[in-house]
Amino acid sequence: MNLAISHSNAAEPAMTFNLPVIRKLVYKDLYLMRKLIAVYVAGIILSLSIISLGEWQFYMGAVLFISMVVGLGNHQISTTLISERKEQTMSFVMSLPVSPADYAMAKLLSTMTTYLIPWILITLSVVLVVWLTALPDGLIPFAVIVSVLVLLNHCITWSAGMAWETEGSVLTVMIGLNCLLNPELYFLVRTPEIYTHINTPDIVWAGLPIKILLLAIVGIFAVLFASFYFHARKKSFY
Repeated sequence: MNLAISHSNAAEPAMTFNLPVIRKLVYKDLYLMRKLIAVYVAGIILSLSIISLGEWQFYMGAVLFISMVVGLGNHQISTTLISERKEQTMSFVMSLPVSPADYAMAKLLSTMTTYLIPWILITLSVVLVVWLTALPDGLIPFAVIVSVLVLLNHCITWSAGMAWETEGSVLTVMIGLNCLLNPELYFLVRTPEIYTHINTPDIVWAGLPIKILLLAIVGIFAVLFASFYFHARKKSFY
């Protein structure tokens, strides 16, 4: 009898998802972000259009580019996560036949759609601009590393929003990561394995650059998986 009881306790139902509701929640986030994505993408196109015109245009375009990519991620989190709590939209979501696992899956998919897809296109655009213009091709590894680090910061902020669900805590993480980005770029540029190749026509993927890139990618997957797993295993929203 003890064996039967142990077996019944161990047999937990498999995680299932309400796909129609998840689809509607993803569409809702896409609808809310549609205009913001267009504005930020326009700013990114502007930054890329001036980045190869001269020295001061390069710095201005680089600053504008990073600001637009970071701003897109922060605005996405504010619109699709923080606002749901602040404007009581979450109460409506909870009235739907949706579980914490459904909500976590919907938020993960909407985040990947509204940020990751533009991020991929933007990163490819940066690589093409550097490759096809007079800018040294040695900038490409550095540009890709910066782009991946921005994505990592976005994933950490998203995970904080999913875990804490309060405006103050998410803004604290958001501001802290944004403040850390400049020192990260400073030390990257001054690293000999990166600095010695930036102004050359050679694209060098070896040593420290590839290690940083791989660590950042592992960090992205680890943060997203841990956040989704933690939220999906919750029995209630609160």
